[in-house]
Amino acid sequence: MNEKSCDTRCPISTSLGLLVLRVVAGLFLATHGWAKFHDPSMKSQHFDMVSKMNLPAPTVLAWAAIVAELVGGVLLALGFLTRFWALLILCVMGVAVFKVHWKDGYKGMEMAALYGGIAVAFLLGGAGRLSVDGLLFGRGKKNEETPLEDSTEKF
Repeated sequence: MNEKSCDTRCPISTSLGLLVLRVVAGLFLATHGWAKFHDPSMKSQHFDMVSKMNLPAPTVLAWAAIVAELVGGVLLALGFLTRFWALLILCVMGVAVFKVHWKDGYKGMEMAALYGGIAVAFLLGGAGRLSVDGLLFGRGKKNEETPLEDSTEKF
């Protein structure tokens, strides 16, 4: 993991903010995935919609979207493998914006664009220190001193 990522070096206040955003966005996203997984009518509607997109392997992609929303949402909330799940969520939300909601304008694509933007933020910045990623991959880095490039003073 990059030693300058927020998983290891950001202030605790930033990590608290990321924690709140991860939990809220992740759990709300997981409820979307749960509805598509659990409710037979929503599952049928979801699979029909994906099959009409003219994408390869629509059944596989429909299941991938459900997994990205349900499992990815829960693991985003926990901050576990955050960048991986953020990438998958971003892909799903990109398809939702450009293939499903684009014709509906701003109001139609608002939620997918919002989740996509949140995914971009976690993809680029990481989960923060208060996350499973921070606990697993950030050990020891917060107390280490950053070595200077040159021992002479720079003006």
